Amino acid sequence: MQFKKIIAAIDLDDDLADGVINTANSLAQKDGSKLEIVSVWPLMSVMAPAFSTDVAVSSVVVTENVIEMHKQGRQESQEKLDALCARLAPNATAVILDGDPAGAVAEHAKETDADLIVTGSHQRNFLSSIFQGSASRDLVKEAPCAVFLVTKAFAKKQAGRPG
Repeated sequence: MQFKKIIAAIDLDDDLADGVINTANSLAQKDGSKLEIVSVWPLMSVMAPAFSTDVAVSSVVVTENVIEMHKQGRQESQEKLDALCARLAPNATAVILDGDPAGAVAEHAKETDADLIVTGSHQRNFLSSIFQGSASRDLVKEAPCAVFLVTKAFAKKQAGRPG
């Protein structure tokens, strides 16, 4: 099977990000595919979590200052993604999506008619996945195309191979 459009879905702060990009880039080069590297920025809700000295976590009404901080954080994420893309897959396009990771990536894959999504999976045990969730498991359920999961072991193995 030849892939025409591949999406590498990463969390910018995840240690598997490089492995996911390298894997997706390798597949894209093999098939001459278009590669897009995406990361997801969370939506801002009407109430934002905040910390105060008398209560551990509280909610505050979103102010213009909070909105500006949200926009600035998104812009910094785009710049970080652009730099990562330039370093590891210079022919790829870098895109920040908004929303829930699994839902946003699946919807983007559907809209862009992607053939494959490459993403990382930490292979958490049952108890950890209950408390921390699993974005990769949710993505597999929602994806409109094939999903290639890059594990730590696979990323390590790929890193050891000559380019």
